[in-house]
Amino acid sequence: MRLRACISNILGQIQRDKRITLSNFIAACKSKVHQRDPFYIFEHFDTYYSIIETTANDAAAIRNLMRAFDLLYLTVDTLGGQLSPLLSSSEPPSSHDRVRFLNLTKMTLFLFINTVKRIDIVVQQVLKEQQLNQQKKRGKQAEALEQYPDWDVKRGKFLVQLYNVMQYELEKLWSPPVAEENFVTMVCDICYRTLELVPQRADNRQCIDTLFYIFGIAIKRYNHAITFPARILQILRSTEHASTTVANGILLLHEKYGITTVFSILMKDIVEGLILDTSDTAVSRNFSNFLTEFSGIAPKMMIPHLSKLGDELLGCESHVLRNCVLQIMGDAVVGELTSEELDDEMKEARNEFLDSLLAHVNDISAHVRSKVLHIWHHLKEQHAIPLSYLIPVMREAVCRLEDKSSLVRKSAIQLIKAFLENNPYSGKLTHEELMKKYQKEVQVMEQLDEVIIEERKQAEKLNEQWKLVIPELMPIIEQSLNESPELQIDKEEPYEDLVNKILPLLVEKNYKDATVLVRKADFVLGNYEVSQLLNIEERCVYFISLFKTFLSMASGFKDSSEEMQKQIKTVEFLKDSIEFSLVATCAMPKMLELLMSKTNTDVFEAVDLFTTGYLFGIQGTQAGMQRMLNLVWSSDKEKRDAVSNAYRRVLFTTDLTGRAHSIKVVQNLSKFLSEIEYGHYTALEQLMGEWVASENVDALIIQVLFERFTLKLEGTTKDESRLALQLLIMASQAKSTISSANRVIIEDIAVGERAKQDPRIYTGCLQLLVNSIDANNNSKYYKRNAMDAKFVQQITSLFLAFFVHPKLPEFDALAMSLFEYYYRMCQAPDELAQHIVKELLGRFNDQWLVSAPSSAEQPPLTQTTDIPYSQPMPMSQGQSQSQLPSQPADGPVRMPVYLVARFVFCVGYMTIKEMIFLDMDVYNNMKYREELTALEEKKNKKDGVNALRRQTVSAMEVRKRLSGVAAEPQQEPDDDLVGATAEDNIAEEINAICEDMLLYDPNALMSKIYPLIIDICKRPGEYRDQHLQQSATLTLARLMTVSSKFCETNMSFLMNILNMTKNIKIKCNTVVGLSDLTFRFPNVIEPWTGHFYSQLHEENTELRLTAVKMLSHLILHEMIRVKGQIADLALCIVDESDEIKNITKQFFKEIANKSNILYNVLPDIISILGDINLHLEEEKYRIIMRYILGLIQKDRQIETLVEKLCLRFPLTRAERQWRDIAYCLGLLSYNERSLKKLIDNVQHFKDKVQIDEVYQSFKQIITNTSKLAKPELKAVVTEFETRLNECLQVTEPGSNPQTDGAPSESRANKTKTARPGTKSQRGRPKASSGRRKQNARPETSSEEESSDDDRATRSRRQTAQQRNRMAPSSESSD
Repeated sequence: MRLRACISNILGQIQRDKRITLSNFIAACKSKVHQRDPFYIFEHFDTYYSIIETTANDAAAIRNLMRAFDLLYLTVDTLGGQLSPLLSSSEPPSSHDRVRFLNLTKMTLFLFINTVKRIDIVVQQVLKEQQLNQQKKRGKQAEALEQYPDWDVKRGKFLVQLYNVMQYELEKLWSPPVAEENFVTMVCDICYRTLELVPQRADNRQCIDTLFYIFGIAIKRYNHAITFPARILQILRSTEHASTTVANGILLLHEKYGITTVFSILMKDIVEGLILDTSDTAVSRNFSNFLTEFSGIAPKMMIPHLSKLGDELLGCESHVLRNCVLQIMGDAVVGELTSEELDDEMKEARNEFLDSLLAHVNDISAHVRSKVLHIWHHLKEQHAIPLSYLIPVMREAVCRLEDKSSLVRKSAIQLIKAFLENNPYSGKLTHEELMKKYQKEVQVMEQLDEVIIEERKQAEKLNEQWKLVIPELMPIIEQSLNESPELQIDKEEPYEDLVNKILPLLVEKNYKDATVLVRKADFVLGNYEVSQLLNIEERCVYFISLFKTFLSMASGFKDSSEEMQKQIKTVEFLKDSIEFSLVATCAMPKMLELLMSKTNTDVFEAVDLFTTGYLFGIQGTQAGMQRMLNLVWSSDKEKRDAVSNAYRRVLFTTDLTGRAHSIKVVQNLSKFLSEIEYGHYTALEQLMGEWVASENVDALIIQVLFERFTLKLEGTTKDESRLALQLLIMASQAKSTISSANRVIIEDIAVGERAKQDPRIYTGCLQLLVNSIDANNNSKYYKRNAMDAKFVQQITSLFLAFFVHPKLPEFDALAMSLFEYYYRMCQAPDELAQHIVKELLGRFNDQWLVSAPSSAEQPPLTQTTDIPYSQPMPMSQGQSQSQLPSQPADGPVRMPVYLVARFVFCVGYMTIKEMIFLDMDVYNNMKYREELTALEEKKNKKDGVNALRRQTVSAMEVRKRLSGVAAEPQQEPDDDLVGATAEDNIAEEINAICEDMLLYDPNALMSKIYPLIIDICKRPGEYRDQHLQQSATLTLARLMTVSSKFCETNMSFLMNILNMTKNIKIKCNTVVGLSDLTFRFPNVIEPWTGHFYSQLHEENTELRLTAVKMLSHLILHEMIRVKGQIADLALCIVDESDEIKNITKQFFKEIANKSNILYNVLPDIISILGDINLHLEEEKYRIIMRYILGLIQKDRQIETLVEKLCLRFPLTRAERQWRDIAYCLGLLSYNERSLKKLIDNVQHFKDKVQIDEVYQSFKQIITNTSKLAKPELKAVVTEFETRLNECLQVTEPGSNPQTDGAPSESRANKTKTARPGTKSQRGRPKASSGRRKQNARPETSSEEESSDDDRATRSRRQTAQQRNRMAPSSESSD
């Protein structure tokens, strides 16, 4: 230990002595430098060399390196000062001076360059250690870099100093005057190293340029041209960041030094290297980056090499290289080939490049397809696409809208949008307008064609006359030229005056005087000196041609060929415009599909394109703008915002300001409202609410709307007035003050002459008045109108007058608006409503009964048998004579059918409004009074006001939730139930009124009327009027929502109507009514839910659409349990109707986001749709499963699903079923665990792999999973592939693939008790009951997985019953 300590001390002392000695030598070098004598290097070379060669990296060694760099920098500067006069002198240096300065230069630059190399090495090492420590989150290591302050700046100064030295004629130092190759290599080597180390940045651009200035001198003066391409190629191979630096440097060499051969050599080497290695490697990527960078800054230099690049690389395997070549072609076209003055060779090259770009729009690689579309987009933005290529490119882009890659679809949509926004044809591409212009210009062209035919005939006639004139004219011209070869001009006259004098002389055939004037005109035009150079014969011919021109003018001859050429171009332009518009129109149906895409980018781009196309008037965009309204209800906020912004752009963007802007916005809104379908009205209401809240619809726009509504705005039509009223109704739903502040004006119009002439004004005004109540307010916060108020009496009288009008349009909406006003705005609305009914019954008895049929008017019949104008008035046994008309003795009492239908409709709507009034308004008002009474008793009203319930709830909701609390004590009570107790007597009383009094009290009006309605429904053969049956059925469904007892009693009757009637409107209304009843009485309706699904197989599209809407609504609100029957809904994904397909896809997308609902029923869907008895086409099956399985994203669910699907192989017996299961497995995305599940279950499908389609599905799994897979996953993929191949080689003896795993007959025959209401299926294939029995196992499995949620689902269903009241949907279905 003592010896080791002694050795350590000795070595430390040696190091310290060495450092002291080195510091002394550096000090000596410093003193020499200050003496500005560079030849001290001969004495102190060892000092610098020792510093360079030291391996120590401590602070002292670093300081020595930096001090050596500074001293050598000054030394080189001094050396340059002495070399300049020596080498610039006209006399060659002496041999002694030449050798001394040569050695000094070589030694000094050697030390200087190697010092920089050494510092670079140390700095790079320190940076790597620092990066490593930061990754390991160790302590700070930046202190070491403090030893190299501003090294990048110093490196730049070094390169400048080196460049300055290289500029001297250093070759004069050698004899003969040729620099040694080793010297040039040494100087350039540090430049190459710097190029590898330093990436180009904005702050070091000058440093990089200096490198290539040095290279330029080395190539031009020091024979470095051979080495340079090889070293640059090596740098490009290994250094990723060098592509931009080298590209800029090569261009600098070309511009500053005129070096072009180097680039040609480099291009040749790069192409050869890429041909040898066309795979997607780092080398090919680096080369591609260089070529792309260089083509962007110097496309002209790339054009000569593009043909070879295209021939060699466009067919290679690497998509990176293909993208590179295509990008270069695009840059070449933009940079150099856009001029109109291109020669034929350049035009041919441009067209060749564009053809290549167009061909690769259909490249096999999605990366290339997307890249090419981006290139075309850039070309369009730079206006570099010739007109002849616009339509072909547009057509290819439209085809790419169906591409399987979302990236390609996005690029295609963006390209189409760019084509529309920058189209050269028109600001409006409306097909009809373009066709009108085209036809007009074609007519003009045809007229011109006729004119040209006449002109040709006239020209032929003129030529014949000219032949006769020449013999007479020629001697006169010769005589004039001979007599006066040089024409004397006394005064110069204007050319036009001379022409005006010549033409009459020609008509008079005074050729002699005309010859003189023609010679003068030629002189005035400046042709005299040229004509003097001709001989006599040539001058005669010259003037003969002039005479012919003037003779044509005198004869009135015109040449319309130029005008015809212009007209042809105009017609061709309009023809191209029409074709462009048609191609853009072809894109719209495909865009409609993308609006409902699962990929958000598709939706956003489609919305953007529809907006652009709508602004340009493209045919078909109107449907897209309406379809976009469906996205208003999307659960994705980004989609909702995109739609809202799109409509803002279309409707609210103008070039005007102030009032003019508001008028234009109102015009846009009115036009759009007039075009939308009824089903999209609610979505527009939602958007209008957002626009009012965001003040896009401001006070000035509301003012213009009222001016239009009241016809105060000049030029407003009646239709525009009604549209303004509808817009005001929408806006007032979001802001009640719009209506309340103008209540007097609205009431005056509602009962004025306009309303009497147009009942739609009456209806709209009542709706607008109802909106004067804040939607967030409840019944206790606003004052209602008295029953005997003047306005109430006026609207009642008007309604009774409207009631009897036989041709009144939209009576249902009118009646609903009146009853809505009663129950929202009036006191004792039930008495007002009953007064209306009694008044109608009284008038039936007194005025409207007829004793004989009238043949003047007959309503449309629903049966083939003839019926009279009027029908028997239905009578009830317990009906009082005071309320219903009596029959005269001479025959049955008759009345117009439309009155009965209207009366029945009013009764149904009045009843449901009465129920809602009791359930909501009365309940909340009574609870409010109850709470006030309790507060007064406690004498704490001031402090207790804040404790009052602030949210309106219904009595039914309170009852259901309170009963749910008892059943599920673990749930916390809702905030809505504050103030409600388990003994909520008010809610119970209201429920008792609905259940027992409204329909069953002997003194109640409805107890006497509802038997009539049931009688009408039961006797469709007698009451055959279509509208009457619709009204009666709708009213029956509404009456059933009032009382569960009445509902349960008539449920089977309603189902019979649904099953037996052929009236589609009745069927649709019944389906909607069932949906409402499910919310109201879920337990009563549950056994009959099969009737919902049975409507999905009807032939009528409207009925299927209604069923899809209602089912999706109920399932999403958890009012129906999702079971195997959902497979019937899945069939709608391949429905003939696009709207049904889109709604169904959106439904499955929504339930996929709700817990595990879709995952739980997925085995049932696969099982039921895969049943061979269903006879579902294989392609349709695949479309359905491709969409649904694409919604399953969770790894855990995929793993379990793989196992379940594999277990289905032995349970199936048909080859088609095996193909289906294998196809479903191929649609899933696999990770390591799910793939191991597949391996574990190979025994279930090993005998099925012999079928080619099954085998291909598993091969597809291997192919898809291998792409971009990690090594661990690749190992599992390889194992599965091995197992799969073993299945092909081994066949177990005695096995029968056709019968393996077939389910036992006893299992298949196990059945469940059928639910009531089962009916035979019509129209489309449906899974039979036998099918569901065979697949009992998967269904049971899915039910068990979701059984934990049964109680919660039932509670949520009960909770949502009253929140989603049935009145709105019933109204909309009518």
